[in-house]
Amino acid sequence: MTGSITGDPSGNATAGAAAGDHVRAEPEHIDGPWLTAALEAAGVARGATVTDVEVAGLIGTGQTGRNARLRLTWDEPEGRPATLVGKFASADDNAKLAAFTNGTYKNEWAFYDQLAHTLSVRTPACHVARYDEATPAFVLVMEDIAGAQQGDQFRGLSLDEADLAIEQAVGFHAPRWGDPTLADFAPERPKGDEAAMMLGMVYQMMVEPFLDRLGPGLDADVIDLVRRLGPVAPAWAAGNDTPRTVVHLDYRPDNFMFGVDDGAPPLVVVDWQTVNHGFAMWDIAYMIGGSFEPSERARVERELIADYLARMAAADVPYDADTAWRDYRLGAVWGVVMSVIATILAAETERGNDMLTVMAQRHGRHAIDLDSMGLLA
Repeated sequence: MTGSITGDPSGNATAGAAAGDHVRAEPEHIDGPWLTAALEAAGVARGATVTDVEVAGLIGTGQTGRNARLRLTWDEPEGRPATLVGKFASADDNAKLAAFTNGTYKNEWAFYDQLAHTLSVRTPACHVARYDEATPAFVLVMEDIAGAQQGDQFRGLSLDEADLAIEQAVGFHAPRWGDPTLADFAPERPKGDEAAMMLGMVYQMMVEPFLDRLGPGLDADVIDLVRRLGPVAPAWAAGNDTPRTVVHLDYRPDNFMFGVDDGAPPLVVVDWQTVNHGFAMWDIAYMIGGSFEPSERARVERELIADYLARMAAADVPYDADTAWRDYRLGAVWGVVMSVIATILAAETERGNDMLTVMAQRHGRHAIDLDSMGLLA
């Protein structure tokens, strides 16, 4: 695609417009006049003026993007947000280049611009979504989820927290289940067999660099699984005849904001950079497999899947239990694939390496316990 793709201040996309000052791609570049105009178009300012913007620090430990809390001073503050969150490209040049090249930032812009309003999942309200192809540049300005606390991949989830994640997953899986028009989302990205082949090729290219970096922290049979998966990864990614839907594809504790104060939403799902058209059980297996130690996961996974299927049925989506369990076993592979690819594409940090080692070990053990490879033989 040529030219630029941007959103107007309310997030409506326009193609071919020059970026100019339209996209403020760094936290310190967000100032009062720019934000006033953007929030006026989004229906948030309602005639008031942002007189000052302070970057009040970064939020979280994102490997691919930066989230900055913006503290606003208004000439008429009543009824208007005191803080917002801006999302920006990574400060790491290699991670930024990879994310622009593979469409990660464009994907999240497109989610808020094109998909979010068709789903019932609780996400941050996005007031500004802008993307420029030519620069390239990217920015989101979203509500600051007050009274919420980010999940922790190392700690994982309690059963009650996982129940909340199941409920929200139904909120984005059920509304577009089997919707053929989802194939039009992100039209420049490979689809179907082409996408499966490319994913398989990328995975195989990254296996040995991944093992060079994180292999010492993995069990021998998990390392063996990582290698054995390479030749069958394209066939696995092609999937089966289960209907596809909207999938998050990085559905894990670090991307969950849990309400801890009175009045806060119980769970808000963030970080939609990997959203795509795919198989729902990739999300469910990834969330469960990466959020529990193996013995606890084995104890709770059947209960969580039964809850998911009951909620899907209540949303008028029939999903046979035996088919769902097969898909869940196959879905366990996604955690291995994601751990390998994310290790190489994301900015390398000590916490990131530790986190990805934990993820790869849990997901590898999950796929081994469920004999996922046996379904691909």
